[in-house]
Amino acid sequence: MASNLDDLSDEELIELYVKDPVQKDEAYNALVNRYYQSIIKTARATLYKNSTARLIYEGIDEKARDIAHDFFLEKFPRVLAHYDRKKGSVGAWIARCMANFTIDSLRERPKGNVESFQVEEEEWKSYRIVVEVLGVESPHLLRDLQDVERIMNDYLNRLPQHYREPIRLRFWESMQIEEIAKVLHVPVGTVKSQLSRGVDILRQRLQADGLYDELR
Repeated sequence: MASNLDDLSDEELIELYVKDPVQKDEAYNALVNRYYQSIIKTARATLYKNSTARLIYEGIDEKARDIAHDFFLEKFPRVLAHYDRKKGSVGAWIARCMANFTIDSLRERPKGNVESFQVEEEEWKSYRIVVEVLGVESPHLLRDLQDVERIMNDYLNRLPQHYREPIRLRFWESMQIEEIAKVLHVPVGTVKSQLSRGVDILRQRLQADGLYDELR
């Protein structure tokens, strides 16, 4: 039995939570304490990305805390129980689940309270790379977002793997640079260089094919 759960890794705490009935509650509380602030930050960041004027007026910080509270009550035990190392780091997995939960919470808000969230989760992930390459501020400013995403994905799939993988992990999986470096077993500086170069290549190829200005 571990004398200090704070010294255990995230993976070790989850294993205790799932497999050790004696230390289950202690392991769970340790994970809650460890991720409480980052979960609120993820909720806040997701709200900022998808906010409307009215939501900003109502108070994003307060809403982020409410959503984080609901996440702990409704989803956190299942998130821990369903964690798999193949999904990446525990932190990335929890952040991904929290972002999805926040988006779901926005969809469920009563009509008339704030504008309903119109962008599906997979559409939003694709939209992030659209914004990065084209510099467009809102999916609603695009003439046909689905067509833009289809074209962007087509160009992305043509990139060499060492550019394509970091972009997918960054924009589709919402991983931090450090997490991508661990997953790909390369230095942080290499990830930054690959992301920058990969996005530049996408932009240059769209410009060369006469699509850059047309898609914006």
